[in-house]
Amino acid sequence: MAYAEKRGYDKKARKWRWRGRYLKPDGTWGSVSRDDNRQPFYTARAAREYAAGLETDVRRKTFIDPRSGRITVTEWAELWIESVELANRSDNTYRQRLRSVILPKWGPAAMADVSQVAIKTWEKQLREQYKPSYVKSVMSVMRVMFEDAVSSKVRADNPVPTLQSRRRGKFKGKQQQDETILATPRQALLLARNAEQMRGLGGYTMVLTIAYCGLRISEVVGLRREHLLLEDQGRGCRLQVAEQHQYVDGRPAQVDPKYQSSGSLILPPFLADLLRQVLESHTAEWVFTAPMGGKLNTTSFYEEVWRLWVDGHKAMPDRLGRPSRLPDLRAVAGIEGLVPHGLRHSMKVWLDELKHPRAAVEARMRHVFGGVEGVYSHVTLAMELDIAADLQRLYEESLRVVVDRREWEPSRRRRETGKGEKLISQKSPTPEIEALEGEEAA
Repeated sequence: MAYAEKRGYDKKARKWRWRGRYLKPDGTWGSVSRDDNRQPFYTARAAREYAAGLETDVRRKTFIDPRSGRITVTEWAELWIESVELANRSDNTYRQRLRSVILPKWGPAAMADVSQVAIKTWEKQLREQYKPSYVKSVMSVMRVMFEDAVSSKVRADNPVPTLQSRRRGKFKGKQQQDETILATPRQALLLARNAEQMRGLGGYTMVLTIAYCGLRISEVVGLRREHLLLEDQGRGCRLQVAEQHQYVDGRPAQVDPKYQSSGSLILPPFLADLLRQVLESHTAEWVFTAPMGGKLNTTSFYEEVWRLWVDGHKAMPDRLGRPSRLPDLRAVAGIEGLVPHGLRHSMKVWLDELKHPRAAVEARMRHVFGGVEGVYSHVTLAMELDIAADLQRLYEESLRVVVDRREWEPSRRRRETGKGEKLISQKSPTPEIEALEGEEAA
């Protein structure tokens, strides 16, 4: 039965301190000298009642040893991160969030001392420093870490609130505007034409492969010759998504696709023809290669290549007067800020607009959807052939000359601002723009 013991005299408070003694699940006696708010017990009754409550928890099998909560966040994080089974990229992300944001703030604190109010205050501060997507990622890591602490009986509750539990504070309605930048089939074609000027047939086909197959950029980089089945055996020409390129421990490697989302994608005829031409143009193992024939460098691809395809580039001679190594590219209007993954989103929108069955669309996206619909939905060859036919039609329609609207903009260059880089348009006389449009129409 729980009881109280007198401890030392607190000179500052001018009171005697007490501790509670209680029977632990293993039959040994435990002791507790502070309450849940880390305040000492100054009366025998307070110590005894708290200890009695712990014995009640033991009988109800909900007991959490108060000493477990004294482990620091750093100590728990070191134990926890080694126990979580993650893919390579997710593991790196979790460790980076811990190292850069979470531990510098919470590392020395005891797990039991981290309160929900303190977490919410910290999250509010993070939102003033970082983008919402990054803050969401940090809080997700924090939430999972404390959730595992609860299941391991390090503490009783999770101080990191879920989205559903955030009831107080300013009301935040649903986001009114989708910030995802999408491209139409015509814009995807214009983007591919910019890529063609820099990287030839390979660049042109690469953009259209992302757009019409919905591939992630890492899957495009890791695409091998053996993944293309360009002889129609009655099921259409196929692209096999079997692996992706990633850096593992700082070294390039081929790993399973994200979320194990491998699959076989039917190719529209135009894309199958382009891929045949690409394979005939080189002997490399990879379908899409770097300019010198090696593997694409994803580290520099986005800023040094992709952004130029989207935002254009003003060709300028160097200081010795030699011609620019990069061609004069115009920016594609309406897709400023588009990332490669935006083309994957775009294909999903195209297929939704064409009213294809959800099962067929999700299968092409290599998504898994659950529930009864997921159990009873199946994809047939006829559905896949319909998708290939519609994608072929979209591409052919995108080739039509457009003369009634402006599709190009002057190249957008970058300038340094106090808050980082910002894209601005390079000034060009209106007659020059009209002349460029006239060339495209012709």
